[in-house]
Amino acid sequence: MSTNQRFHALDASRAFALFMGIVLHASMSFFLGFPTLDHSQSEALAVSFYVIHLFRMSLFFLIAGFFGHLLLERLGLRAFVKNRAKRIAVPMIIAWPILAPLCIAAMVWGFSNTTAAPTNAPAPQPEGFPLLHLWFLYYLCGFYLLALVFNALPISRALNDRFDRWFTGATKSYLLPVLMALPCFAVLVLTPDLPLWFGIATPDFGLTPQIGALLCYGAPFLAGWFLHRQVNLLELLQKRWWLHAIVALALILWCLACIGTTPDLQAPSKIAGGSYMRIGYLAAYSLAISVSCLAILGISLRFFARERALTRYLADASYWFYLLHLPIVFALQAALAPLPWHWSLKFSLIMTATLGLLGLSYHYLVRPSFIGELLNGRKYPRHKAPTVNAPLSATVRALPVASDAAAVAILTDARKSYGKQIALDGLSMSVHAGELLAILGPNGAGKSSAISVWLGLSSLDQGSVSVMGGAPHDVHSRLGVGVMLQEANLNANLRARELIALSASYYRDPLSTEQCVALAGIEAFADKAYGKLSAGQKRQVQFATAICGRPRLLFLDEPTVGLDVTARERMWATIRRLREQGCAMVLTTHYLEEAEALADRVAVVAKGKLIAEGSVEHIRTVITRKQVRCATTLSVEELRSWTDVLEVLQHDEITHLSTTNAEALLRRMLAADPGLHRLEVKQASLAEAFSELTKDAA
Repeated sequence: MSTNQRFHALDASRAFALFMGIVLHASMSFFLGFPTLDHSQSEALAVSFYVIHLFRMSLFFLIAGFFGHLLLERLGLRAFVKNRAKRIAVPMIIAWPILAPLCIAAMVWGFSNTTAAPTNAPAPQPEGFPLLHLWFLYYLCGFYLLALVFNALPISRALNDRFDRWFTGATKSYLLPVLMALPCFAVLVLTPDLPLWFGIATPDFGLTPQIGALLCYGAPFLAGWFLHRQVNLLELLQKRWWLHAIVALALILWCLACIGTTPDLQAPSKIAGGSYMRIGYLAAYSLAISVSCLAILGISLRFFARERALTRYLADASYWFYLLHLPIVFALQAALAPLPWHWSLKFSLIMTATLGLLGLSYHYLVRPSFIGELLNGRKYPRHKAPTVNAPLSATVRALPVASDAAAVAILTDARKSYGKQIALDGLSMSVHAGELLAILGPNGAGKSSAISVWLGLSSLDQGSVSVMGGAPHDVHSRLGVGVMLQEANLNANLRARELIALSASYYRDPLSTEQCVALAGIEAFADKAYGKLSAGQKRQVQFATAICGRPRLLFLDEPTVGLDVTARERMWATIRRLREQGCAMVLTTHYLEEAEALADRVAVVAKGKLIAEGSVEHIRTVITRKQVRCATTLSVEELRSWTDVLEVLQHDEITHLSTTNAEALLRRMLAADPGLHRLEVKQASLAEAFSELTKDAA
């Protein structure tokens, strides 16, 4: 699996964990008596609470660790810190002073509505700063900080490599759930006064991090972190989903048989069989947590890996729903508690009203606003996207167009060496909005090195580089860049349409999947697995992923290799149309007729230096070579001996000559062969100009 994909399955798992948190909190008044004791109690909701509480936050932190490492790898340290501060710390800081008073007020109302003292719940006691349900963001920030500190250690690289080997071995040998469960097991065993029915204690009060919570939730976070370092292991977890699901179900049923279905808040909880049975229960409970997380993750990978509009919508909405739900749930529980209705009706009303209110607020107030951008990374304006049947100009009309004079990618006096090998030797180039720059040069000329620097894949020893007005690593600059490299490793099991959707999900205002399919001309095989496509078809899919984000700057590295004539002409037409809409392009190609057909400007590079630059016509006129075609009785051997004749070929009775002095050659040929006919003289091709310019650098 490529790390450049959007992991829809993990988005779905994270949303599932957050929505289950709403179900968990909505159930508490019907068996726990918190925040109020409802007249109608439910053993079914008690069991639901037990199961949800067992896995939900561990699952969340597992996925948070995965995406945390993904973002750090993709953004770099500075941008990662900025991103996490914006998406995690800022919502927590803003939400707490608004939600905490509302939650406390709802709880006070709920306790005042309690007509009988709860038999299961102890009296509320102050335990420090009330983080409430936002504690998960507080601990997540702590885990990020610990991960960054570890990565800053001099020995982190060696330790990471060793942990990678251990993690891979543990996953392949079925030991990963056991290793994930060990910290939780240790915490539970060493906390003798912990009410066992409720498992891991929720650290929702106090700013001092609780060691038990750090260990219990740090273990899945760490597993997720290293799972992204070995992202191919997701395929193994996907294959084992059914095994993990069966084991998780068996463990949960055994735990319920041991502990009972009635909550017990007394400390310590009683388990028949004494201390040995208690240890066995804790081992099974800890293992059930890790196996359940891997089972849900595997199920998501198996059934929710494809992009679905509803799944993506719910994944985006889940963050807002979870942040805002608690005061609404508590208030509804307090309001309904005195009513003599059955728990099923009350619970349904609480869930329906909560999800309805939050759904309306999210769709109309949050999703299209700056709040949606803060929580989800981008806004979703409420307008209809152009359909795939619209004219091509309508499809790409939203491309941001810069000034024609604006250079969107610049290299200035770029110097780069690999040991003693000089890759770039004072190279200066630029490409402007609405312009296609073709970079030509022999192998080893520096073309790939220049693109690598522009893309931020390597740094300069000397000189400067600018992309979209900023540094190559700046995320805002990169959002305007599309890339089609010569070699691309895409997931062979996903369909072409799915790969496009994955790539598009990284951009703020991408083209739809159907628009990309139409632009790339891949309708005939868009639903086929990528691994089953031909080499040329794969290149077309890669082109679709490169243009899906409406790029203002597009890098095309040998884009038409392996394409047939029809597919190549279709891609050329799309390239021309994108350029007309203001997209700047950098093209490298060995098909010089491709550069001749598409390029506004050509840069010829050799030995890391720019040796010629200008329009196609200008490059042609840099040399004086011309092509002469005619029918003549003069032999090839005789013509090759003449001065100013560079090359002679004969095909179908037509003689082809290359010369540096066409006028002198023609006068001599007419004198030697008065019957000369079918005469044609033309300027040298770009290929011949290129060969002449680079012959000394080959």
